[in-house]
Amino acid sequence: MAIYVISAMLAFAGNSILCRLALAEGYIDAGSFTLIRLVSGAITLVVLTLAMHSRMSYSRANWKKSDIAGAMMLFGYAAAFSFSYVKIATGTGALILFASVQFSMIGFHLFSGNKMHFWEWAGLAVSLTGFGYLLIPNATRPDLFAAALMAFAGMCWAAFTILGKQSSERPPILTMSISFLLASTLAVVVAVVLAVFIGVLPSVSMEFEHIAYRGVLLAVLSGAVASGIGYAIWYAVLPKLSILKASVVQLSVPALASIGGWLVLSEAITVSTGIATLLILGGIALVFASRN
Repeated sequence: MAIYVISAMLAFAGNSILCRLALAEGYIDAGSFTLIRLVSGAITLVVLTLAMHSRMSYSRANWKKSDIAGAMMLFGYAAAFSFSYVKIATGTGALILFASVQFSMIGFHLFSGNKMHFWEWAGLAVSLTGFGYLLIPNATRPDLFAAALMAFAGMCWAAFTILGKQSSERPPILTMSISFLLASTLAVVVAVVLAVFIGVLPSVSMEFEHIAYRGVLLAVLSGAVASGIGYAIWYAVLPKLSILKASVVQLSVPALASIGGWLVLSEAITVSTGIATLLILGGIALVFASRN
């Protein structure tokens, strides 16, 4: 099982590396990357679902009203994720994303009427201190708007996860494929509306002319491999992991993304970013260790 967990974590980090590489090098714009990622992810997940289950998986009885909300959250995550990586480093973006997901899940835990003990509050305080340290004015502070977009992406992903748990009676890969189908449809609709009704058709066509094949390839890899196959692997092994193990193992993703950004994009790993990472991830780990 370890090989599957490692593969999933590498896929999650790969999403950040592929997106940042495509946008930083100017191979593609953020909107086109989001659209291609969602469409290729939907195709991959549908193929995997049909291979593992029957065609009846997509019968009307298996579709739920909550799927629409889930698709909107997935689209919000994917769009904010892409536009954030226009101006934020790979590792920093992954750190803000996964920390935002965990903070949102903790907030939902409290909102549901649950209580937190002393060490859980202490861990949360340490993480928030790390966030404050990351965002204070210094030479390596990330762009605040890009950081806010990535935090929003994390909140959307947390909401998408919570909604997905409400569909536990059907296979996780089916829930994921339905969400990707609806989210990619929404992305196409948004693109058409922007092109036709807001009068940006000429600029959109010019934008497509400047999309390099490398940008399309990176977006397809992000959607089909890092998202489609990566999520399929993760949600297959997730039931076999405790909440603590599942939460803590995901804390490796920002570190993997930072290493990938350093190797692929020559992004510096600074001391201040390292300190913020240790505080944020260490605090979150303390929360989940105390809870268990």
